[in-house]
Amino acid sequence: MKLMGVDYGRRRIGLSVGDEAGVALRGLPTIDRKNNPGFFSKLLEIIDREKPDALVFGLPLDGDDAETVMSTEVRTFAAKTARRAGLPVFFIDESLSSLRAAALLRYQGKKKRRDKGSVDRLAACIILDRFIREHGCA
Repeated sequence: MKLMGVDYGRRRIGLSVGDEAGVALRGLPTIDRKNNPGFFSKLLEIIDREKPDALVFGLPLDGDDAETVMSTEVRTFAAKTARRAGLPVFFIDESLSSLRAAALLRYQGKKKRRDKGSVDRLAACIILDRFIREHGCA
């Protein structure tokens, strides 16, 4: 099953996709919502091009694994995306995925400040990897 990972944010949407076997993951272009008024059409265009079988959204839960204002926003956006793309949606706790992504980029010698899109793209890969490992999709 080919899956697409989504790291939803109010400013940017990080995307990743896995291969059919769930072994190889790659980041896709990050969508900057603030500078792209047609961001939702761009998202649907990428989904159409990549042809995933399902979408995996990172869900920002609090320290007690309870819903937050942001997780409600993610669920609403995911439902709209699922409806428009005609795909099933899954959720996975995204706790610390962006912090982990930033740490990995710093380890590679890249500055978070210079390319926040890279952090979101890598966070989407981390979200997708976590889902595949936890659900035995590989």
